Amino acid sequence: MATSSITHNFVISNPNSVKLFIAAIDEADLDRTPKQTLPGRQLTNPQEILSLMSKRKKQTLKY
Repeated sequence: MATSSITHNFVISNPNSVKLFIAAIDEADLDRTPKQTLPGRQLTNPQEILSLMSKRKKQTLKY
């Protein structure tokens, strides 16, 4: 959890509540959503980008 997302101060006086609070934070830290990998690649070659864009332009003109 990012520290910037914590916007309130918490005061917990009961020792059992402190343990439960820490356990909940630890559990939330372990329960992370895996990064989603998307198919594809990044184009950096200008010629390749122009080639792709010209194909796209031709496809949109057909409709």
